[in-house]
Amino acid sequence: MQESREIREERNEEKLAHGNWIMAEFYATWCPHCKRMHPIVEEFKKSTDGIVEVIQIDVDQEEALADLYTIDTVPTFILMKGGEQLWKQSGELTLRKLEKVVRDFKS
Repeated sequence: MQESREIREERNEEKLAHGNWIMAEFYATWCPHCKRMHPIVEEFKKSTDGIVEVIQIDVDQEEALADLYTIDTVPTFILMKGGEQLWKQSGELTLRKLEKVVRDFKS
């Protein structure tokens, strides 16, 4: 059974507001840049497992969260800790850049 949009959005909102070290990727299924980022994000999840939790938010499915975080462009990445936005960048990024952002803020 597929999770309802309301339950998913509520869970993601809670993680963004209170989670410890969260990297959120706001994406859209129709976005070619997001599609190119998919394997990089999957590798990033593996390389940062236990260091940062990666959550992926479909802007078409979770419009309220996209509005709350002022997402104008996809993909957009936001690093958060305890509800505080530490870093935000839109566009295609390398695995090395994503890992460096986490390292720089965690050190």
